[in-house]
Amino acid sequence: MKRKRKLDFRDFLFKIYNKITRTQKYCIALFLLFFISNTFLTQNLISKEIKSTGSVLFLVNQFGIWFGIAFLILVLLISQYTLKWIFFLKILVSYVIYLILSYSIDVSLNINNPSYKIDHFQKNNFWQFNSLVFILSLLVISYVLGQIRKSYDNKANRKKLEPIGKLFEYVLHSSIVCSFIFTDSKILSFLNRTSWYVSGNFEKLGAGKYSLSQFWILEFYLLLLSIFLTLVGLLFVKGQVDVVKNRSSFSLAVFTSISLAILFNTGIQLGLGHGEPLVGYSIFPGGVIFQILCLSYLFIFLYILLNRYLFTTILILFGGVLFIVANALKFSMRAEPILPSDLVWVFQPSVLFSFVDASVLMTVSISLLIFTFIYIIGRRYIYPGRIIRATILRFILLGLILLLSINVYSIFKRKDNGKIIDDVPIITLLNNFQDTKWLGNSINARYRSLSYVWLNQITTDPIIEPKGYSKEKIKEIEKKYDQVALEINKNRNELIDNQTIVYVLSESFADPSRIEGVSLSRNPISKIQEIKAKVTSGLMQSDGYGGGTANMEFQTLTGLPFYNINPTVSVLYSEVAPKMKKLISVSDSFNNKEVIHFESPINYSRNVIYNRLKFNKFISIDDKKNYDLGYQEVHISDESTYKAVLKEMDAKKNQFFSVITIQNHSPFIAGEPSDLTATGRGFSDDENTKLTNYSRLLTFTDTATQSFLESLSKIDKKITVVFYGDHLPGLYPESAFKNNPESQYQTDYFIWSNFDAPKLNYPLVNSSDFSAMVFEQTNSKVSPYYALLTEVLKKASVDKKALEGEAQEIAEDLKMVEYDLISGKDYLSKDFFKVPTNKSN
Repeated sequence: MKRKRKLDFRDFLFKIYNKITRTQKYCIALFLLFFISNTFLTQNLISKEIKSTGSVLFLVNQFGIWFGIAFLILVLLISQYTLKWIFFLKILVSYVIYLILSYSIDVSLNINNPSYKIDHFQKNNFWQFNSLVFILSLLVISYVLGQIRKSYDNKANRKKLEPIGKLFEYVLHSSIVCSFIFTDSKILSFLNRTSWYVSGNFEKLGAGKYSLSQFWILEFYLLLLSIFLTLVGLLFVKGQVDVVKNRSSFSLAVFTSISLAILFNTGIQLGLGHGEPLVGYSIFPGGVIFQILCLSYLFIFLYILLNRYLFTTILILFGGVLFIVANALKFSMRAEPILPSDLVWVFQPSVLFSFVDASVLMTVSISLLIFTFIYIIGRRYIYPGRIIRATILRFILLGLILLLSINVYSIFKRKDNGKIIDDVPIITLLNNFQDTKWLGNSINARYRSLSYVWLNQITTDPIIEPKGYSKEKIKEIEKKYDQVALEINKNRNELIDNQTIVYVLSESFADPSRIEGVSLSRNPISKIQEIKAKVTSGLMQSDGYGGGTANMEFQTLTGLPFYNINPTVSVLYSEVAPKMKKLISVSDSFNNKEVIHFESPINYSRNVIYNRLKFNKFISIDDKKNYDLGYQEVHISDESTYKAVLKEMDAKKNQFFSVITIQNHSPFIAGEPSDLTATGRGFSDDENTKLTNYSRLLTFTDTATQSFLESLSKIDKKITVVFYGDHLPGLYPESAFKNNPESQYQTDYFIWSNFDAPKLNYPLVNSSDFSAMVFEQTNSKVSPYYALLTEVLKKASVDKKALEGEAQEIAEDLKMVEYDLISGKDYLSKDFFKVPTNKSN
């Protein structure tokens, strides 16, 4: 039996060392020397800008000696490689690219900084000089020394060494790009956005000064960052080479993805408007880098999936620019960014473009034709071939991307009470920094990034589980409001199905005179104001500005308020309704029920929703041949919609109508009545033109609504009309609501009956309150559910600022019921929603 040979560790290391090529040795040395140089430059910059302890300043000076030694060794190392003039040109190109991308990031970091002006290049440090002396000195001295060495090497007695490969040049190029990054003027800004700084550890460790412990912690992070940036930088600089060589490659895809991600990030965030710093930050820590990583990840995925550079680049450019423009347009009109629920519009381009100017449609069409022409002509000559030639490698990369997607999704999904429990760089800090989720998608998109809002929305439950939710608690609520319903019904002698109820959602209807600074040449809604003075009326609190029609409709029909829903939810019809096992509606008590809305039936999945609610008929734009429709400029007139209701009205039947008008939807175009003009203090000419046109459109709503009610008053059956505006038109500048922010979300409503009905006193209501008000105005008996909504209306609705005692308990009961319907275990019985009707007697 042979004895095992004892491992000689020194011999083992020596053999490994001998297998490493000269190029590989030089590359490793290059990385380590640049790490020493770059970290000294970074630490020196930080210690000068941040108040530091004496020991830190001493250590930085000591590092300066190592920096000098590293510089000399780098010169000797680089001089061994023959630098050609083209390399200097490559560095110059990289520097210019870096300046553009760096400034783009700087702009995105300061979008909500009022004192920041994009065109003040000098003030905003567009030119990044901090590393230039180091880089230029290094390259020039190395080049001169290299020329001397080259002359000496020509002597015959010079020992020939193994040549240094091209990899050395790529590592050198990548390391120089890292120097640009590490010495960027924004390094302090990024430091202030790290979890280490934000969490308070900076103050704890340094007592207000930059301390030794902080110095070494940062040094460790810089090492990890150097490794990562050098590897990415290799792909980045090789991609630049492949651009010139007209060669498809993975490096080219990475270079393009990162560059476009940085530029598109700025474009997306600029489209969200300008605000003020929030809790001291123009954008929250991690927001910029998170969105850049998300976009880079998406673009790289597309490049690998499609495996063709030209086609994928055209797709990204066209889709990205279109998204940026659409996002800016939507935000300008509705103060809301594009959200996942909006993607349904991609499949309805004709409806989508009907909401925008013809010039936008023309621009998109021309751009599409240009991109198509470029692809058809250039696909054989511009970056031909596949990006990744090995099929196995391509599928491995796609698999890794899929695994990363699942991992990130699970991180967001595992949140505990809104907090990410995993300690994940960037993601944890971005999500857990300050609780602003309640401010809604628009604010969070502006301060956390739109990518964060998207990912958070698709991973967050639509409603948070109330504390104490259980079957026993739900049964207790049922029993409680069963008794409340009995008390209410003692004093009511009507049944709701003996009535005809008409809900009229009037698109964008809101009195412009309530907006501060608005002046009108005459009152555009005098007739409706006269009606409001005689009947139950007031203001309705809207959940959206410039949009959110479907959400108002959902609340009106179901009685479930949006204010109990998670703020990340955008569209109730597409994000909440599909998850509900029991979809309830005030229309459930009627055998004859119709919806009239002269728009596409698939908008916001209305056709699906109405089918679940068992509406007998949905009259949409598809049925226009059966109705005498007229247009008021761009959209179907309110008069035409009202005529359709009257045509469907049957004097012999009790009916329910859900009516949605479209006349006053943007774009706002109206030439008449010419004597009506409107202006706003501080409004631009374009805003004043839109305000005037909108006000003129209101006059047609005013006349048509009065005529409609007069026609209903002549029908021999009990009819009640709930008329309300869903939201304000998105034409006002932010300054219009500065002194009265509530006015941005208040529209008009009235409830009219063609019989003697009480004038109820509810000055401010939520759209979810209307059904309880209808039961009260018609003196109709209620179910336990509507007894609950009646209690909410009277004691716990939006007009009550601070809830306590009984009011708070009622509000919590509604949350419990709403959770059970949306995300709970469906404990509520059918009897809870059973309204007394002719069928039940």
